[in-house]
Amino acid sequence: MDMPRLFGHDTFFGEQVQRYSAGGSNSFVHVLLHSTNGDTAPDDNAVQCVEPFELTERMWICRLPDDLRDFVYQACESPGVPYQNAFRQYGQLYTIALFTGPSAPGQLSGWDAYGHITQFVAFSQLVHPTSIGFGNSVRFTFGPNGGFIRADPGPCRGITEQAFTIPHHRNWISRKECEQVKDLLANANPKGLPDKVARAHWNVQHAAYQYFFEVRALLTVSALEALLNTRNPSSKRRGPGAGAQFKRRAVRLAELVEVTLTPDDANEIWDHRSDIAHGRDPWASRRSGRDESQRPLELTKDDKTVRKYLRAEQVLRATVLRCLTDHEFAAIFASDSSVEKHFPITDGHLGINPGAGGPD
Repeated sequence: MDMPRLFGHDTFFGEQVQRYSAGGSNSFVHVLLHSTNGDTAPDDNAVQCVEPFELTERMWICRLPDDLRDFVYQACESPGVPYQNAFRQYGQLYTIALFTGPSAPGQLSGWDAYGHITQFVAFSQLVHPTSIGFGNSVRFTFGPNGGFIRADPGPCRGITEQAFTIPHHRNWISRKECEQVKDLLANANPKGLPDKVARAHWNVQHAAYQYFFEVRALLTVSALEALLNTRNPSSKRRGPGAGAQFKRRAVRLAELVEVTLTPDDANEIWDHRSDIAHGRDPWASRRSGRDESQRPLELTKDDKTVRKYLRAEQVLRATVLRCLTDHEFAAIFASDSSVEKHFPITDGHLGINPGAGGPD
């Protein structure tokens, strides 16, 4: 299918370069290009953003002119020796551009040195995961009149080069999702998150860049455990184990963030996680009589195990998102004691504190 043409005309980028140029000085633009080289799903009724979108005063989602788009790819891809022209079968969905203008005394000059674009990526993966990574990151240098001078690659190699999504999936952010990310950039305080939430957020970020489903699943469950697992060394009575805590508390947490997760879902997610963590084949139950692995050749959203995992991931992302702007909700995860207060387990069952973080 044809990829949607998003975020306006590429002339906008040149206009912004001119806007932030200054006589006698070079100016700089830090960009992260989101490639069309990824999975996409049929229209899911999300509203496209067809004009450049302002994230902050100097950071926009827009489009690069074709020549600058190609410079990004050339800067970030090794051409080999001898040099050979590349004939790419992918292009540009959109680009995040930070127009920093001329350098000021004491200003850091490295790609996204102050983390603005990196923060956008982290927030956008919480709002709506896509395959965007840092593989197409460049710092452009333009002359005093806005003419192109050079393109220096950013952190375009390593584990964060590309994120992975499970087919079939819309690989771009909608107008509403842009607004959500903009609000997070203005109002969220990641450094103020409780330790439990910060560790859960770390796992979310790392799970996005994992190709293998089993690793993603393990990181996602570990993130939920970071939120919900408690230990009470001062208690003389042995409390519920990690599995029991996960299975009961994850369902209640899903209710609080308005995501559907049944007890059966939680049981199967935990069992799948345990098989991975303890070195067992998590797909053993699907083997045929000829002892052939019944793991699907390609995992898609039609697979029942994948669907349950995606619900758990949705619970996790919704929880971290809410914690970023709702301090009272984040306080639920301030300590083991606060988690036990809001998600009490008695006699193997989950009791609900009537005043615990939302309606019963």
